[in-house]
Amino acid sequence: MNDVSLIEKLKALMNIIVSSPLFLFCFMMGVAVLILFIISIKQEKKVNKWIFISIWLVLAIIILVNYYSVVLKIIDNLFDALFMSIYFPNITVYFMMLFISNFFFIFSLLRKKISKKFKIINFINALIVDLFLILIMDIVTTNSIDIYDKISMYTNFNVMILMQLNSAIFLSWILISLLVSAHDKLKKYDKKELPEMTEIVFDDS
Repeated sequence: MNDVSLIEKLKALMNIIVSSPLFLFCFMMGVAVLILFIISIKQEKKVNKWIFISIWLVLAIIILVNYYSVVLKIIDNLFDALFMSIYFPNITVYFMMLFISNFFFIFSLLRKKISKKFKIINFINALIVDLFLILIMDIVTTNSIDIYDKISMYTNFNVMILMQLNSAIFLSWILISLLVSAHDKLKKYDKKELPEMTEIVFDDS
């Protein structure tokens, strides 16, 4: 590919922008929202957040209506890629899961406000993931497996089983954490909704 100068790139960008009426409309809407946001900050007036949410939803609906076929293909490919990354994770995805699990475990230990349930869940998840790492590293070392070669990793039955189990445990941890969080929030909401009971004093005299 030939090198293109900055001026040529900017000219091409302008031609692309002018050829897309929808982009121009969304751009003007974005600028209007930005101006409204800046005015609200300078005048120290709180603008109703639903105004921004409503505008964002309108723009999102317009984009979906105009490009629904492309959006559906992107979503379909995204789910396929997500499934392959979870069911057949490469070493990068695996170490990301490892990092996230241990990060949340350490974070929950340092934060006093986090409930004991979350601390236990995070501890169990991090413990299993770390123990699985030891098993995987043992197999990789013993069989001289190239960890950066996906084919080499998944031709070993034991590594494949451990990686898939690890992904299942990681997803279960996320799901359980979300359910526990939703349950705790509902409990707090129910407590706030309950009216305070007035104390009744009986006069025996």
